[in-house]
Amino acid sequence: MKKFKAGLFGLGVVGSGVYKVLQQNKKYGISIEKIAVKNIHKKREIKLSDGILTSKSEDILENSELDIIIELINDPEEAFYIVKRAFEKGKSVVSANKKMVALYHKEILELREKHGVKFFYEGAVCGSVPILRLLDQHFKSDQIKSIKAIANGTCNFILSKMVGENQDYDTALKEAQDLGFAELDPYSDVSGEDTRFKLSIMIYHAFGIFVHPNEIPLQGINYLNKKIIDFAQKHGLKLKLVGEALLLNGEIKAKVEPQLVNDRHDFYNIENEYNGILVDAEFSGEQFVKGKGAGSFPTALAVLSNLKDLKYDLAIARISSNDDKIHSKNSAEEIYFISGFDRDFDFDEINILSNEDGYIIAKGYFQQFDNLKKTIPNLYWVRIPQNILKEIRKQEAMA
Repeated sequence: MKKFKAGLFGLGVVGSGVYKVLQQNKKYGISIEKIAVKNIHKKREIKLSDGILTSKSEDILENSELDIIIELINDPEEAFYIVKRAFEKGKSVVSANKKMVALYHKEILELREKHGVKFFYEGAVCGSVPILRLLDQHFKSDQIKSIKAIANGTCNFILSKMVGENQDYDTALKEAQDLGFAELDPYSDVSGEDTRFKLSIMIYHAFGIFVHPNEIPLQGINYLNKKIIDFAQKHGLKLKLVGEALLLNGEIKAKVEPQLVNDRHDFYNIENEYNGILVDAEFSGEQFVKGKGAGSFPTALAVLSNLKDLKYDLAIARISSNDDKIHSKNSAEEIYFISGFDRDFDFDEINILSNEDGYIIAKGYFQQFDNLKKTIPNLYWVRIPQNILKEIRKQEAMA
């Protein structure tokens, strides 16, 4: 069988993992011939062949001997340039850049078709969990009704430490950074932006419609305070950042927000850097998968899986765009735990169910709270499912 030669862009956490595995396992039949990095003189723990590094992207893109391009850099614009140039040269690409894929999703797939190449990006979503493969293949003949995901290992790690071990936010974040689960600048993770990128990609594979990430409203975990942690611990609940998309009355409704879950929910035992995805479909019902979503080797595994797809010339699932489905940013009215505000602030037009010391429980729309945040910067909200609130009220009545 033919041995494939590849060019690699990026030698960070994931890139190093991919390189190490390919060096140690010749069974893949793929050799990395050239690696493009910003600084070829940077000291690295990984052992590299002489002359393998370059700081010039054209050394890889213009190399006619290379069969595959592996794109694993951070910058989405630069990554998109690399992908376009690779396509123009007739080279197929494997990427794990969720921001690049989410921002340029439709254009990339159109370019893929135009140039007759392949483009795989399983590593862009949920690390070692093959969710895109499952959506494309397993659910291909079913009608998906909803997809809900804990899709960011950094946030899940922080929330696990805060609720399970009573750590404060800064301590939990520092531990996540020390373990390599969080970047030095964690904004994209903790703001919910990273989850939004991944949800945008999953929406296309689940429903066949492109939804730009900027169209998905979000609330992250960076404003949470001890009020919600105490509330969760008191009632035996856990806190999770969830990205969800529902198909309701012909419309796609999507958002990212923290939610409380009880011990009967599949997300309850998803801890630390693990991800979990719950898919509800017309015929197969609810299907749940979990796996490591952060770290070098979990994401590298997804990249390696796609490299095997390319090597064995596996077909790419073609998902036709469903133009009859309309994307709507309007969410349903739901119940939220709200804090981070002055007690005397007037929550006009919001149905307040209870007003406690430092927080309220209210029924309203995500967009209402999002608008309030413009005047109350520290405001945050956490969704409380109605069944959980009923149990809490029942417990309080019996106490």
